[in-house]
Amino acid sequence: MSLLVNRKRAYARLFAMVNGEPQGDAHTVLADLKRFARIGEAPIVVSPMTGAVDPIASAVRAGRQEAVNRILAMIHISDRAVFNLREEPDHD
Repeated sequence: MSLLVNRKRAYARLFAMVNGEPQGDAHTVLADLKRFARIGEAPIVVSPMTGAVDPIASAVRAGRQEAVNRILAMIHISDRAVFNLREEPDHD
């Protein structure tokens, strides 16, 4: 079996995919990563102080998005499932 196939299966097991949807804790973690990386937003960050593009903050955001998009690609999650990822509020 190829390294890529083994890797994709490992990602799918880790993120508990059932019929293309993350389950349980996998959903919680993926929703958090989606929020943290600001998936769906442009990677460009404008400084609130100067109004200019902040290249360092933009690079950080682009790196976060790239890492999360790698995970999403490896687990073959649908666009619909990514859109529906939402963090649940804590009820502590």
